[in-house]
Amino acid sequence: MIIQSLCCERLNLTGRGRFLVFLKSVCAILMMVSVFKTHASSFEKPLPLSYFSKDSKFKQIKLSPDGKYFAATVPKLKTTQLVIIDRKKMKGVLAIGFDNNEHVATFDWVSNQRIVYTKSYYTSKKEQKVSHGEIFAANIDGTKNIQIFGDKASRSRLKSKRGLSARGKIAHLLPKDSNHILVLAKRYGKDFDDPVTLYKVNIHNKKRILIAKTPHGNMKLVVNSSGTPVIATGKDRAGKHHLFLFKNGQWEIQNKSNTLSGYKLLSMDASDEVLYVTRSVNNGTVGLFQYNFKSKELSMIYNHEVVDISRYIRAPETDEILGVEIMTDKVEYHYINLQHPYSKLHHQIASTFPNEQIKIYADSLQDNEMVIKVKSDRNAGEFYIFNRAKQTVNYLISAKPWLQPELMMPRKLIKFKARDNTLIHGYLTLPKVTFGKVPLVVDVHGGPFGVQSRWLFNTTAQMLANNGFAVLQINFRGSGGYGKAFQRSAYKKRHSLIQHDIIDGTRWALRLNNIDDEKVCIIGGSFGGYSALMAPLIEPDLYRCAIPRFGPYDLVYQMTHADYMKKDSVSVGAKKKYGSSVETWIEQSPLTYIDKLKTPLFIVTGGKDKRVPPQSALNLKQYLDKKEIDYEWLYKEKEGHGFKNPSNKLELYERSLEFLSKHLK
Repeated sequence: MIIQSLCCERLNLTGRGRFLVFLKSVCAILMMVSVFKTHASSFEKPLPLSYFSKDSKFKQIKLSPDGKYFAATVPKLKTTQLVIIDRKKMKGVLAIGFDNNEHVATFDWVSNQRIVYTKSYYTSKKEQKVSHGEIFAANIDGTKNIQIFGDKASRSRLKSKRGLSARGKIAHLLPKDSNHILVLAKRYGKDFDDPVTLYKVNIHNKKRILIAKTPHGNMKLVVNSSGTPVIATGKDRAGKHHLFLFKNGQWEIQNKSNTLSGYKLLSMDASDEVLYVTRSVNNGTVGLFQYNFKSKELSMIYNHEVVDISRYIRAPETDEILGVEIMTDKVEYHYINLQHPYSKLHHQIASTFPNEQIKIYADSLQDNEMVIKVKSDRNAGEFYIFNRAKQTVNYLISAKPWLQPELMMPRKLIKFKARDNTLIHGYLTLPKVTFGKVPLVVDVHGGPFGVQSRWLFNTTAQMLANNGFAVLQINFRGSGGYGKAFQRSAYKKRHSLIQHDIIDGTRWALRLNNIDDEKVCIIGGSFGGYSALMAPLIEPDLYRCAIPRFGPYDLVYQMTHADYMKKDSVSVGAKKKYGSSVETWIEQSPLTYIDKLKTPLFIVTGGKDKRVPPQSALNLKQYLDKKEIDYEWLYKEKEGHGFKNPSNKLELYERSLEFLSKHLK
């Protein structure tokens, strides 16, 4: 087994400067994976809560294009390192790392001998990692390890090599060009709606070439296989949509009569003649279309009547879309061109892991070996290696080996009719019990618009189910994934229609034979936190308790201080969805109805939350204190929109279970 042979060899890692040796941590992680994988115990008692709160050990594992090396990011103490392992010798050849609280964030192979990677930071003021848009490149033997983009890249006399005071984001790896990548850059000090610049950057000497500057900042840009811009769409500061074609080095705005007006852009195919786009079909679910620039023909490739497309199957190197992923009560794959060699390969691997999501990491269709990532409702993520010549799939490692799939519970697709007879979908995760009825926790997703609860592994649902609670997650109107009309029907109705769907779903679940109809609480984060307070205010006798987390309870404050309201083009859309008047915000605010509160609260918030500033929760707290209403409170000064620190997440889980048990058991 690969994992065992790796640990049996000493990892002779080399590096320069601040690069750290991490033999003990890697071996410990890999040996732990082997133990967890081979010694599954019977489900007798809840797992330690720390199993659900701690981070994944491996997030990314990729093969070099020639298949000779593994690359993986590995956490070590207060940093994350990039590990390069020689597969034939099963020895480490390089460990790339930074100082404490500095992390390798993402990476990609750009050739057999060179890799590009990005950097993120933890600061003393917050728990979330931040990025300055720095990009690096290194050879696998540790030589020529340089920063190729960012403020500190270089003080060269050549302007094209000099460090740029800008945040960079890799836009395209240019598979046909082993010497360059495309980088989108925004100067420090510029706001969200200021134009961004596209550069072609040399990964060996960091020389950059200006390709184009976008007309606006909030845009989707599509390039062809050589990295030349083709088309872009987006919003101006006033929130108006525009379509541009790139001709003769200039952007040309298109009028509304253009065939592609109103479509969302995806990518070009290998021929550079076909553009993939999406659009709602008859105001319903998303359809996939292709547009031929030569023939000017636009044709629909795929559309599902009930749900939107969740992901696309793309051929390596070319980005040609060969199929789509659909998610209902499982993952389904539908192939557009089943005769394509990669479609056949994808279908073969998907058949090996029925009803699971697969992601294939391949650089070329000719690759003999490929890394496969597998996920499902019970599987938090496992990596396998597929050998085409031998026709074998071998287990490599798990993202969270301590959460064994056989100990997790299946997520069942549910459907119910709302009070106006609209069909609503969702997921129900039941605990493993042998007799009796179980208490219910309604977990409301964030957003609300465009976000959805999905069938895949959900940590909160599994944690609660593992501790004896049934978990209901509802895709109410406004959620993404069920079409344009379904989502837009809830605009300006977050306080009414959406809450009615949540309440109707709760009552539907309480009628199930295995659910205790007198024991239900509601929880949620962000908009889910809003709903965890709003739904009990509408139905004061329905929920025994509520845990609102980092939610907007004072909408006047939220709509004037949230980070998205500082982005001109985004704020226009927010007002369209939520309303634009103070009177509307007051009408939609839970604080307006707080006198109706009868439900015990456990309020959770973070001091560095920019999406939902903590003052909203503090205003709620101030009111409850004034009225001498008891509540529980968890405030973490350095946390933002959702807890990231594992110890803080563990405290949240511990106190949440204690609170739920007090009111439901």
